[in-house]
Amino acid sequence: VNRSAEAPEPYVERFLELGSHGYLARLMENMTLSKALRYAGLERHPNLEGYVHSQLAGQVLTPTFLQVRSGAAMKAAAQLTAMSADTARALLNKMAEEAQGKLDLEATKCTDAHEKQRVMTENARQDIGDYNAQAAAARARILGTQTGITSLQDKLPHLSESLALHKAKCRDDTSNIQSQIDLVEKDLKTLAAVSKMNSCNINLQTTLLECKKRHRVSHRRHSEVLSFLTFGHHVMRRSAGRLKSKEAQEALQQTLAEVVAVSEQAGQKADAAAHTQTHRHRRGRRVRGGLPAYTKPPGVCVLRSNPTCDTLLDKFLVMQANIADKADSLREGMSKVQSMCKATESTFQAQMEQMQARLQDQQAALAEATKIVIEAEEQSRLTGQSLQHLQNEAQRMAEQCQQNLRAISEELCSVKQIRGELYKMEKKRTFIQDCEVSPWMPEECSAPCGGGTQKMVRSVVVPASLGAACPPLVMQRRCNEQPCPRDCALESWGGWSSCSAQCGGGIKERVRTVRRQPSGGGRPCEATSESAVCNSAACDRDCDLSQWTRWSLCSKACDGGFQLRRRNVATDAKGQGTCANPDSEVRLQYRRCNQQACKPKGDTLKCTSKLDIVIVLDGSGSIGEKGWAKVKALGEKLIKTIEFGAEKAQVAVLLYSGPSSWPTYRKCTQGVGGSVDLEKDCNLIWVSHFASAADKLTSGISGAAWPKASTLTSAALATAEAELRTGRPDANSLVIAVTDGKTMDPRRTFQAAQSLKSKARLMLVPVTSSAALDDIKSWASKPVADNVVLVRDFSQLDSKANINRIIADACPEVE
Repeated sequence: VNRSAEAPEPYVERFLELGSHGYLARLMENMTLSKALRYAGLERHPNLEGYVHSQLAGQVLTPTFLQVRSGAAMKAAAQLTAMSADTARALLNKMAEEAQGKLDLEATKCTDAHEKQRVMTENARQDIGDYNAQAAAARARILGTQTGITSLQDKLPHLSESLALHKAKCRDDTSNIQSQIDLVEKDLKTLAAVSKMNSCNINLQTTLLECKKRHRVSHRRHSEVLSFLTFGHHVMRRSAGRLKSKEAQEALQQTLAEVVAVSEQAGQKADAAAHTQTHRHRRGRRVRGGLPAYTKPPGVCVLRSNPTCDTLLDKFLVMQANIADKADSLREGMSKVQSMCKATESTFQAQMEQMQARLQDQQAALAEATKIVIEAEEQSRLTGQSLQHLQNEAQRMAEQCQQNLRAISEELCSVKQIRGELYKMEKKRTFIQDCEVSPWMPEECSAPCGGGTQKMVRSVVVPASLGAACPPLVMQRRCNEQPCPRDCALESWGGWSSCSAQCGGGIKERVRTVRRQPSGGGRPCEATSESAVCNSAACDRDCDLSQWTRWSLCSKACDGGFQLRRRNVATDAKGQGTCANPDSEVRLQYRRCNQQACKPKGDTLKCTSKLDIVIVLDGSGSIGEKGWAKVKALGEKLIKTIEFGAEKAQVAVLLYSGPSSWPTYRKCTQGVGGSVDLEKDCNLIWVSHFASAADKLTSGISGAAWPKASTLTSAALATAEAELRTGRPDANSLVIAVTDGKTMDPRRTFQAAQSLKSKARLMLVPVTSSAALDDIKSWASKPVADNVVLVRDFSQLDSKANINRIIADACPEVE
């Protein structure tokens, strides 16, 4: 910065004023002869001093005048012969010129010194401002970090408490489920004992009683009558009374009711009036589920049924399987609860770890900001002391300069005053004109900062006439000695802090320290901290779906089939985001096609598609003897409607029932009790694996024996899935399962169906109106309309209409 063009400082104005023409003129007006003799400095010129004293002795004979006379001057005055006023004038002019030179030099020196002091003072003030600004910014960061630390320190205990409550709840939930599992398993053992008593090898009565007992309800004034079924034999009755779980008690009542219904349908109902038995006994205690535990039938009991041991055993096995399925469902539920608890606990732990990391970052930032505040305040304090010292020094220097300039000015005026008085004493009227010059005019400094040279020029206003000659008209001086601007220098950015949130948008921060503060008007420091958005992806984001695929080929050649198209998952869901089920309307659409009626060339339609078909036939005891005959007839007729060949169909036929006892059920489903024989233990009988000969298949079905056992549909579907592994890679796979829908393990059947549908099309032919259609629809492939062929009773199972329905739905190409 060029300071020469700026307005002068107050001190500089005073310096310039002390040496100005106006100031000297005013000083001359007030200059007395006595003052002039005192300030002129004649002692430096003894001869002149003696001459002046001799000439002016008559005018100034004061003690002061006598005191200022030097001994050398007195001696010179005694020896003085003659000195003219002109000679004295020449000496006095020379003294005036010297005084003028000293005045210019002193003014320049004072001005330069003051400029240096001013620059140092300004720099000190700027440094103080920078340090204060730095401290203020750091204090702001301290407030922010303290707020963040307080918030995190408040949240962490709450989060820890929530985690502890979550763990306690998970322990309670798993403990409750385990208690239910233990209770159900105990009931399974009890039912196994009862089932063993039902064995046809043991000669125990299988009579069933319907008992009624009045029970007083605690919250009502009146009592209610309980009706339930129980065993007629006291040993079996006692064992059944040990059932504890509500599920087992209700399952026993339902099973006994089904046994009674089967017996009555078979004509095994006895005359209830002839066999009425009245029993009056003490009341037994009540247990959950409404079934009393007793050793003797309480209240009034009536003989309801006397079923065969086979019927009772079959129903009991189904009941045991259902309760075992309930136990498996509870275990699966416990596994899900444990998985959810573990996932939630991991989430809590991750949140706590993240908060701990953020807390450490905030504490580190707080320490750094505190350090900056301390250092900046200390530097500001030290610089303030330096500023005070500079101001005091500037004041002292200014006073000294003023004193020196005033003394030199008085000396200059005194010389001129004495010169004039000498001419007056000689009574000469000589005009004396000293040279007058203009004020100094500064030119441009050679350097904007860091110290340069500046040329000062002035011109002659009035030339000298018998007076003092003109002083130098050109002078050089130092200028712009203030330091050059120095920009702020910053350290490299530190690392980013951890993000304040794992998702949903968080903040991360980083800081850098100041290596060198700006000075001399240099570029100020840029931001020493910055933040950025991080993890902006939504925590809970639904999946993204692709565009719709092309419509598929029609599923049927006639009678109205379906075309489908799908939307696949392009981007998986995140967090708690959801994704539509693959079979939902959002991702799967159907439309009707080929709605014209089928017109078979012969009596029935002919399947001409290239398919690997597994026909699964239900041979359980629940279908009855007539139902078994119809199932075989359907199997034979289906084989005859299929065209076999390398480019046509190949067929495998599986006959299934289920285990005949609880130990074999456990062997078939859990592998308990040694190696399993699928045919002997589980009644899974392959009439034929994949074959292309219709005669072999039909003869195998015709000669098959009725297994007449339970219904293990899950194992049948799993076995069919295994057979498909030997199929042809270029042929579509199809499983047609004929069943009465009364499976003994619905949950396992659903799981087996889901696995099978991932590899093949599953088509179900449920028979009888009592089949569990909701379960069957969940087992079958989609669309249900093409994959569930409902037959109301076995008498119509092998009719031409049903055969055509099955073939039309199963085969995309028919004749």
